[in-house]
Amino acid sequence: MGINQSEPRLLVLGGSFDPVHAGHLALAHSLCLQLRPQQLRIIPAGQPWQKSALTATSEQRVSMLKLAFETWTLCPVIIDEQEIQRAKQQQVSYTIDTLRALRQESGSQASISFAMGADQLQNLHTWRQWRELFGLAHLCAAARPGFSLEIAAPEVAQEWRCRASSALTIQNTPCGGSFLEPDLAVDVSATQLRAGLHQHNPTMRSLVPHKVLDYIQQHSIY
Repeated sequence: MGINQSEPRLLVLGGSFDPVHAGHLALAHSLCLQLRPQQLRIIPAGQPWQKSALTATSEQRVSMLKLAFETWTLCPVIIDEQEIQRAKQQQVSYTIDTLRALRQESGSQASISFAMGADQLQNLHTWRQWRELFGLAHLCAAARPGFSLEIAAPEVAQEWRCRASSALTIQNTPCGGSFLEPDLAVDVSATQLRAGLHQHNPTMRSLVPHKVLDYIQQHSIY
């Protein structure tokens, strides 16, 4: 089902952002240039069910995101705290729930693209109702260096190939497509990044925006 250009186009970037780093910015930048969204919606996780406890508090992660994206010029940016609010109410958040809320808010004809890293794509088959995500949004992934779809679970790889869409199709349809950015050269492990920041490793420090690094140091987060 096609839509006209007056319908909203959203690019959704979810994650722990513990901390936000160069990989997140590169992913958002690359997909914004190709998909031309009218809004970048950043959704920090409350307490991800597949990960251990986060180091930074919700408030600190939101503050770091605001600093990282304060000079963003490609499109308006909204930091959406819906998953954090659910966590505060002792509710578990799943991506399927978040996308349902976004779809209800944006309308049936809006183009919604959900961005993920290659590591998330690799584990997509473990996500709650993962196939139903395509009924709510396009799924877009940026591959880390050397990444191949063969790494993903066979059922995910097959679904991804069947739904492969061009950037133009993604822009002009509400949901259902897959889009792989194969040339993203930024490979950042958040676990290694936190350890490197703790050890004052200059290589790791360079992967964090300057104002975010200042904030981390001021608050002694890692």
